[in-house]
Amino acid sequence: METFPAEAQAIASLANRQQPGTKQLENSEIQEFDRAMMRRCIELARRALGKTAPNPLVGSVIVRDGKIVGEGFHPGAGQPHAEVFALREAGELAEGATVYVNLEPCNHYGRTPPCSEALVKAKVAKVVAGMVDPNPLVAGTGLARLRE
Repeated sequence: METFPAEAQAIASLANRQQPGTKQLENSEIQEFDRAMMRRCIELARRALGKTAPNPLVGSVIVRDGKIVGEGFHPGAGQPHAEVFALREAGELAEGATVYVNLEPCNHYGRTPPCSEALVKAKVAKVVAGMVDPNPLVAGTGLARLRE
């Protein structure tokens, strides 16, 4: 079974509330679901293999009420990031949803605006990131912004 080490997991919550009409999952169910969604992020990211340099491979999945409502991956440098494509696909369903992404959302302006701001604007409830971005321009600041 695939596991993600505790030090590689980063979770930022914008709201700690159960959505009306949803079932409270047991910890083991949550962990397995989180792993499945992270695996899906990695599958999506691999679609851009060899096309993103110097950027990393990133995939994102948005889940609301236990169902995937948006997915995306970063197709190449200078193009929107995975979270933006997933938010576009989810539309209004992103509000109150959980976003999974295999790499911490960016928090700086480069060729594209910060994904952290797009997630805040979309009013997502929670972001589950597979790892903190080692890029010194990000390095935890994306998750810190989401916690504000």
